[in-house]
Amino acid sequence: MRRLIFFCTLMAACAVAAAPAGAQQAPERPNLGRGADPDDWEAYFEYGEQQFERFPARAQAAFYWAARLDPTRAEPLFAQWATFYSRDWGTWLSYVYEEPRTFERADVIANEALRRASYYRNPFVHRGFEAGLWSRMGREMRWDGAATAFMNYGRGDFGQAAAGFGRVVRANPVANVRFRQWRALSFVGAGQLDSAAVELTHLLETLRTQDRATLGYYESKAMYEYGLGMLHEARGRHAEARRAWERALEEDLSMYPARAALARAALRERNRTEAVEHMAQAVELAPNDAVMHYEHGNALVAANQRDEAIAAFQRALQLEPHWAEPYLRLGVVFDNAGQTAKAIAIYRAYLDRAPRRHAPTIQRITERVAALQAGG
Repeated sequence: MRRLIFFCTLMAACAVAAAPAGAQQAPERPNLGRGADPDDWEAYFEYGEQQFERFPARAQAAFYWAARLDPTRAEPLFAQWATFYSRDWGTWLSYVYEEPRTFERADVIANEALRRASYYRNPFVHRGFEAGLWSRMGREMRWDGAATAFMNYGRGDFGQAAAGFGRVVRANPVANVRFRQWRALSFVGAGQLDSAAVELTHLLETLRTQDRATLGYYESKAMYEYGLGMLHEARGRHAEARRAWERALEEDLSMYPARAALARAALRERNRTEAVEHMAQAVELAPNDAVMHYEHGNALVAANQRDEAIAAFQRALQLEPHWAEPYLRLGVVFDNAGQTAKAIAIYRAYLDRAPRRHAPTIQRITERVAALQAGG
């Protein structure tokens, strides 16, 4: 259970960039059945949820394709991490009991990169699949107050989970300080973002006090600061969000999601030069992350750097050719530049990949393609 609590911090200290989903050997796409949209990440994710316990190999394939269709989502990445252990219960037990050789295995290291990548996408991604793994241990699990709160969290009973983690923290505020992170996760699940921000703020304050009081030991807090910034941003407290992301980078210069967050903040503030600078550093830190190249392209478009934007979107598509959104953005760039043939080709590629729930955009682009073909 100790590894469960400390893992988020350990990931933040690791500077190795996560491998993109496309770097894995691609499993065959599952047959989703009649009526399901084969271009929609949610359809694959829901199928994976249904298969997770009884047919984890099918679930793994479904989560893989969900991540390929929309690499911005944290949920399929985290689900792949959990399904790896669901498929190999012996490895899960070795992981829980922290057997050293387990963490030296290449497949385990690659799987942990998926978890880290999911937190980079969304540090508050719901971790119900992990709760499911722990609950299957039955009597082997120590059923204390923290474990009960975690199970409540996994079932979606966020109010009970927050109350339970609160009791654990109050029992020993210093020794149990990291349970504030789990309380923050519970508050996010309950939609109580103010309370979640309070928990992370207290967590960071306590960890800084411990840093000052303990010689020879330092614990990176970059992931917590990054998450706190996301909470501030969601609450409309933009200045506080910016400061939190800046502190994340002070803690760990390799925390490239904080760079991307600062770039989005700069775009909102119409500081295009700053946005491009942040995204240029983000793609340098994460050259195999298609989402970072896509966001770099968006910043370059805003800065009127068309050729550089085209290159950024093309790189995103090289990394994730199944992802519809970069085709749309690239098509618009070609369209605005008067490169009609290229715009039509890229728009068609978008239409071939766009999920049905993008119906208004699909209709608009279909009409635009027709107009371009007619010389409009």
